[in-house]
Amino acid sequence: MNIIFFSNGIFSLNTINELKSSEHHLQAIVTNKDKKSGRGQKLKESVLAKFAKDNNIPVFKVSDFNNRNFINSLVKLKPELFITISYRILPDYIYSIPKYGSINIHTSILPEYRGAAPIQRSLMDGKEYLGLSSFYLNDKIDGGDIINNKKIMINNKMTYGQAYELLSKKSASFTIETVNNIQNGFTGIKQENNKTTYAKKINKNDYLINLDNESKIVHDKIRALTPPGCFIYFNKRKVKLFNTFFVIESLPIGTFIFKDNKLIIGCKKGSLEVANIQFEGKKVIDSNDFRNMNVNKNLIFSSIL
Repeated sequence: MNIIFFSNGIFSLNTINELKSSEHHLQAIVTNKDKKSGRGQKLKESVLAKFAKDNNIPVFKVSDFNNRNFINSLVKLKPELFITISYRILPDYIYSIPKYGSINIHTSILPEYRGAAPIQRSLMDGKEYLGLSSFYLNDKIDGGDIINNKKIMINNKMTYGQAYELLSKKSASFTIETVNNIQNGFTGIKQENNKTTYAKKINKNDYLINLDNESKIVHDKIRALTPPGCFIYFNKRKVKLFNTFFVIESLPIGTFIFKDNKLIIGCKKGSLEVANIQFEGKKVIDSNDFRNMNVNKNLIFSSIL
């Protein structure tokens, strides 16, 4: 099958490699235009543009879908399928070009977690699984007919970074399965819209830790947003907490003790076990290093500066 691939993120590199090695024909890659970067503000091409160049794959660097030359170039290639991963919304005059339409690979079991941040929101909600879904593009965001989905069970310590890497790897073979299904005539299944949930975009306020919650809720939020990591205040300094877990230890909110080489911080219900901590502008240290700082144990961790 002749395929044009639309993506901006490194998440899709595993999938592009798999497609390149498959029986299908990767006709071209569509990605962002080169951006200015660094002190010298020199133009730097995207990871996907570099991959395309290194593998002699035609590449379109696009900022404007209304560019007539770009549209004509796509049509002339006579593609059978467009695949989008980590890319912006395609207008109908673009996604309707291929013979078999256009599809997206989404990191949830749709219709759960439609939207911008499905991995983070799944982890924040303490889900025992992550997912991949492939669907046909239409005029509804993440609302097209489902071609394939895959549920992936996870443990309750997995961070966003680990989940991102896992799903990036899993999406490669998953995408090939999807393309094969389309080639074999599968046209998709309507989504159950009454079961829809949304994964709204992460904003800067989401990164603030609030200990006035159950410790499991606090732990799930921290791992869901690592990297870059969540922060709280200690002695008027911003600190990030890493490698956490929830325990039944009962402590007043924000107070702390050291137990079994771990920092234990009180929450509304239960406590948060912390293996690593990072003061703003400093390197990450473990709990023993923090204890060796001889901090005043009358101080508390707080979401208020």
